[in-house]
Amino acid sequence: MGRLDGKVAIITGGARGQGASEVELFAREGAKIVFGDLREELGHNVEAQVNSGSGDATFITMDVSVSADWRRAVG
Repeated sequence: MGRLDGKVAIITGGARGQGASEVELFAREGAKIVFGDLREELGHNVEAQVNSGSGDATFITMDVSVSADWRRAVG
């Protein structure tokens, strides 16, 4: 069991760098993850990498300054 089993995490800036590392860490710990970024190709790459293992991640194109993008992420 991971420390985050049964939890859902929303991570912004998850397509590269620290955000991508957080997506991978949260997945290893058992969280279901919704993560957003403006960098679509990189985001889809992180999503595929996490989901090819035992992770559960969903990438969405997201601009944190747009309210509609937040509503979509939470939905």
